[in-house]
Amino acid sequence: MKKYLSLTLLLLFFVMGAAAQESHNYVMKIQKKDTLLSIPVSQIDSIYFEEQAPQGSLTFDINVSNITAGDAKIVITPSNDESTYYYSITDSIGRDNRDNNYNGSWYEMEVGWWTYLSQFYSMTWQEVMQKFLVTGQHTANIEEDYGGRLMWDTPYYAYCFGVDNEGNLTSDIVEKQFRTTKPVPSDNEITVTLKQELSDGVLIDVATTNDDTYFIDCQKKSYVDYYLDEYDGSKEQMFYRFFSSIRTQINDQYFHNGDQTDLKAKALTPDADYYIIICGFNDGPTTDIQLIPFHTAAQ
Repeated sequence: MKKYLSLTLLLLFFVMGAAAQESHNYVMKIQKKDTLLSIPVSQIDSIYFEEQAPQGSLTFDINVSNITAGDAKIVITPSNDESTYYYSITDSIGRDNRDNNYNGSWYEMEVGWWTYLSQFYSMTWQEVMQKFLVTGQHTANIEEDYGGRLMWDTPYYAYCFGVDNEGNLTSDIVEKQFRTTKPVPSDNEITVTLKQELSDGVLIDVATTNDDTYFIDCQKKSYVDYYLDEYDGSKEQMFYRFFSSIRTQINDQYFHNGDQTDLKAKALTPDADYYIIICGFNDGPTTDIQLIPFHTAAQ
């Protein structure tokens, strides 16, 4: 780093001094092995140095296969098994954060995240980073690395870079983009009958025409209507937005198979307008999304 700083200061003083001597024409000469490059100082707008990974350094292959609506197999293979590296998976929101706040650099974005975490653990960002480094070939665990299943019909970005324990890059940054598939449609016909409105939900019967899995949840009407308005009435886009917000909290209680009697769909607020949201689901909606209004009872 000292070498770069000294050279930068030398060039800066030279260019500033040359600019002050308007009666003289100066040429910057740069020797590159057997080639001499000459650049008139008057044509130089700026001088900067960019750090690059050393020649012949660590390289990676990112292979993405078995892509479905909610999963993918991601295998990262480094050129050697000893060097440490970092990898992650993100969506377009993460990519936009990189581009808008970190000069388009996955590395700078992760350093920002490690620095943020370091505040809570009385550690340096390098010490935080070390806990996430791996070596050798690695198969990503989507549930752990991304915090749940992937969203359907969505672009994702898997990326990695070599980094040592001091936080210095030891490779170029490698990125692989992929897109999850659309869910496979189901011909399940789902019919809901409201039986009793409760202060904390509603009792319903559900009739189906096959045993395919379906999703049920209750959300306030104002919440659902807000996103329907935002997406020009598209139930598909509303549901995508809604499901992405609860993706990390999803568990088996949201899913059912076959006919159900006196099933309780839970709600939080008494005396309020709600929708039952119900649709076939297999890593995404597989049937029409039904919005069934009801009003919770007063306590």
